Amino acid sequence: MQQIISKRGKAIAWLLTLVYFASYLMRKNFDIMLARITTDFVSSGAYSTIEAAESSVAIVSMIMTVTYGAGQIICGIIGDRVKPQTMLTCGLSLAASCNVAMFFCPSVPFMVAVWGINGFAHSMLWPPIVRLMSTYLNDAEYGYSSVRVSWGSSIATILLYLLCPIALGFMSWRAIILLCSIGGTGILIFWVICQKRIFANDCIPTSTVGQRETASDKKKRSRLPIYVFLPLALIMLSILLQGALRDGVTNWTPSILSQTYGLPEESAIFYTVVPSVLSMISFYVFDILYRKVFKSEIVCASVIFIFSAICSFILYVSNIFFPSVIIAVISVSLIIACMHGVNFMLITVVPKRFVRFGKVSTFSGLLNAWTYVGASIATPGFALLKKASEGSWNTGILAWGIISILGAAVCIAAFPLWRKFCK
Repeated sequence: MQQIISKRGKAIAWLLTLVYFASYLMRKNFDIMLARITTDFVSSGAYSTIEAAESSVAIVSMIMTVTYGAGQIICGIIGDRVKPQTMLTCGLSLAASCNVAMFFCPSVPFMVAVWGINGFAHSMLWPPIVRLMSTYLNDAEYGYSSVRVSWGSSIATILLYLLCPIALGFMSWRAIILLCSIGGTGILIFWVICQKRIFANDCIPTSTVGQRETASDKKKRSRLPIYVFLPLALIMLSILLQGALRDGVTNWTPSILSQTYGLPEESAIFYTVVPSVLSMISFYVFDILYRKVFKSEIVCASVIFIFSAICSFILYVSNIFFPSVIIAVISVSLIIACMHGVNFMLITVVPKRFVRFGKVSTFSGLLNAWTYVGASIATPGFALLKKASEGSWNTGILAWGIISILGAAVCIAAFPLWRKFCK
């Protein structure tokens, strides 16, 4: 029988969704406009070629992912010791400030410094979000909230993809980032007002609903079985591969559509709204597949990786024999949606397994960090692959398929010991 979600559970879910929406609004805006930013640097004379501008601007995106990933580990550990509401307020405030500062940055070195701080600011958000969900929501509400919070990232991305092409017609990319900071500040004020009331009552730990914790249980909470660290290491590797595909493909999709298929830059950015829409749908679909079909987040992730590999190879072959922008948009959209599905399995579902050890924030931050290790490698890495291939993106597309196969293999290797841990 389907469990009823309480009004308080829904309020928590949608408030945290709004917070995560603000995070993506103030974090993905730069990456979404990469194509325009690189051409602006060339037209201003800062760089002589588009490839040189791409490599330089990619460093800004890379430093954000590095500081975000490193910050996830630090803030994850702190998040199990500090009030999560306080961390969220500090993170949103710092992120809004960095977006304002970006408007005034005169050159790439200044942008690297500001966007690096912005990455750390956003790393203060995900671990406390997971901790709040696991602390205040029961099992059914946790699943409900996880899907909605993931929607927050997709809605923000869709909004940016839809509005940026229009806004770039009459304002600079710097002004758009400034507008994002204004939106983030409004959400920060709303969060500060609402969180005191919503989180005022006692929490309901997911792991202890309807149960009484014994002295023996309390003693066991602090101990993790030694064998779990091997599947955890494999899961981290698969998360790294997922991050390389998710952010690497997403960040360069406008450039691929523009340079390979001749779409205007604004139209190329607009077409990339399709992956965001599919990603939003995928959270709901993959959640059903996980709960109703596979019943294992690791098995589900491996199947998703395999489907991503198929899509990558279809696009690679298509580009060789009959290049088609329609096939490209569909294939890229499915690959990105698949990586969001893997992200949901390994970064939203897996940390919940550690609630009985009191380490939800620690492992949510640690696992999420590996997404951005992969992203920090992939964003400049795919640009270098293109440069080495004399301006062709096809070698990078082939790499997507290989990375997907590796991701599936790593998940399969982790499954036996992870199943033992879950039992």
